[in-house]
Amino acid sequence: MDNQALKTYIEKLINRGSSATELARKCGISDTAMSQFRSGKYGANEDSIAEKIASGLNYYENAWNVVESVTSYQQVRTAFVAAKRNHKWMCISSRSGSGKTQSLIDLYNMSADNSVIYLKCRKWTARKFLTKLATCMGETVTRYMDNDDLMDLVVSHINRMAGKSPLLILDDAGKLAHSALCTLIPLYDDTLHRLGAIVAGTETLERNIKRYVGRVEGYDEIDGRFCRNYIALLGATKKDVKAICAANGINDTEEQENIWGKLNKEKKEPVPGKYVWFTDDLRELSGMIEDRIIKQQIERGELA
Repeated sequence: MDNQALKTYIEKLINRGSSATELARKCGISDTAMSQFRSGKYGANEDSIAEKIASGLNYYENAWNVVESVTSYQQVRTAFVAAKRNHKWMCISSRSGSGKTQSLIDLYNMSADNSVIYLKCRKWTARKFLTKLATCMGETVTRYMDNDDLMDLVVSHINRMAGKSPLLILDDAGKLAHSALCTLIPLYDDTLHRLGAIVAGTETLERNIKRYVGRVEGYDEIDGRFCRNYIALLGATKKDVKAICAANGINDTEEQENIWGKLNKEKKEPVPGKYVWFTDDLRELSGMIEDRIIKQQIERGELA
């Protein structure tokens, strides 16, 4: 773990308006411990607390700098604000690498209080999902609890937060088992008008829900909770790509043009009557930027 890079990331979040106290809460550490880590005065166990902070903020080394003006980020931010403010459930179903996860994590880390709950899903059954959800809310789960007990625990926690307009973010939700996805139905019903949610996954999330509507019990209700509407991220324009390059160490205009030229692109219609070229594989873009950075390091003799 590059502790200095983590400290730089924390300072960027704070400079953009995040609260040091809220960041400490998300990491499960005290304000004092966060302050000491930021100032380099934590002591011999700095690596241990760095790992805890990185886990709490979903930070990983070599993560690129997020650019807020990028089209896909703006789409996610609009959904984030709308869902939270209006207690609405929304689904982002877009191809892998289109910018969902980094945007959602950034917005979660920028939230000023504990009203936003973020959970990155895996191939969980209903019980495992509800256990993970309750635990990430700070609730205590015992082995004697059944699924109904776990649901009551989660619903009670959310309803106590109603005055803060809570928002639940379920990332990689397409990995959840059928039984876990179906728990969203009572969760929606029992927190109606008190909880907003963003359920995000790859394009298969929408495809599978639509495929099973009318064929598998529960999917018509799940589809209905999202108002049968799914958000597909547009990706990044040429201007966006240049901004991402500049924010991540590629400042040469010719290099930026070269990267844009090599990306797969598609002409899309962001507003009626206006067609723009977009690249929606930001993971490929990230790889190109990393390759250029390594090339620069070799040319400067830094890797000798």
